[in-house]
Amino acid sequence: MPNASGPETPPPTAPTSPTSPTSTVVAPSGDCVLDVDPENNGEATKETYVNEKSDVTTVDSEEASLQRRLTDSLKKFTSFASSPLVLSRHRQSDGALKLVQRIEDHPKGYPQLAAFMNSDENFMMCRKYGFLRSRVLLYRQDELRQLERDLLEADEEDAIDCPLALRSRKTDEDREQDEFSRKPLIERIDAKLKQYDSAVSQMRAYLSLTAPTPRNLQSFVNWMQNEAPLTQEESDFLEHQDDFVSLTSGQEAGWLDGKIEDALKWCLPKHTRERLFTSKEQIRKSSDPYVHLISKYRTDMIVRLVLTLTTVGLLIGPSAVLYTVSGHGALKIIIIMVFTLLFSVAVSLFTKAMRHEMLAATATYAAVLIVFLGNFPFSSSSG
Repeated sequence: MPNASGPETPPPTAPTSPTSPTSTVVAPSGDCVLDVDPENNGEATKETYVNEKSDVTTVDSEEASLQRRLTDSLKKFTSFASSPLVLSRHRQSDGALKLVQRIEDHPKGYPQLAAFMNSDENFMMCRKYGFLRSRVLLYRQDELRQLERDLLEADEEDAIDCPLALRSRKTDEDREQDEFSRKPLIERIDAKLKQYDSAVSQMRAYLSLTAPTPRNLQSFVNWMQNEAPLTQEESDFLEHQDDFVSLTSGQEAGWLDGKIEDALKWCLPKHTRERLFTSKEQIRKSSDPYVHLISKYRTDMIVRLVLTLTTVGLLIGPSAVLYTVSGHGALKIIIIMVFTLLFSVAVSLFTKAMRHEMLAATATYAAVLIVFLGNFPFSSSSG
């Protein structure tokens, strides 16, 4: 907790409940500002008082004024110290301090669940309600079907009774009886089309989102079951896990990232793992021993290293095999097939390349091997 310099602490007053982080109640006599020294590890170095009353008509004694200011300052300081936003020692590039939301400092319930989801982008997931959206879409579609039939029937009637109404909008709208005019019907069709278009656009937007990985979804469910932040009734959405979508696009090599994080969890002690692969902010986000947040930037460095070594191995591997194995022309074909297959598997697992991209990359790799191994000199034993 930051320490503010100032006169002696006044006599203790009656305890008050902590101020809510979203409370808009302010002290009637002023505000307390904590100046933070960026070179002092995030600790408050001095306290200044900003008086907001400019129309005071009576002058209090110096002792009473000091007492009032100290009381207001303590209230403000207590509110700041009890806030879920705590000072982080980690600094931005500009040297400014950052505020970190601690999951456990939020009240248990929806506030704590929201803080947990916000702690890592992998936990940003929700239901898409595909069944309900399909029902709404089908309902709007049938409403338009009915309106379309009404319009076609009106066209057929006017083709016999009033052909000019089909050739002139003005004539159609100027008819004496409104039930004969198409304008109200067209307006209803337009309104329903807007509702239908909205339903289609929303459905398409949700269908473009990918499902969360089983690993991330299971982590979310495990935390919900362990902490039980919501009532049983309002936690039933967890039963529809096939209806969940991830709100993030995911990483380029999500499968490999997950495997590396699992390997780090099992191979390294928690203290070493947090020191090497978890930022200071992530450590401060939760004190739960079952919540393990790993820096995506640091994990990405390992992923890139693995991909680099894999790429080099797939390019140098064929020549290394030919140096150690004697053979003839058929051996070249076998080597090309094996390493092309390994390359295709690596592209499929380590990246999120589309099918045509994977086919193009595999074909290019095979062509390079054919040209390279076609001119590759075999060992002397093979002639």
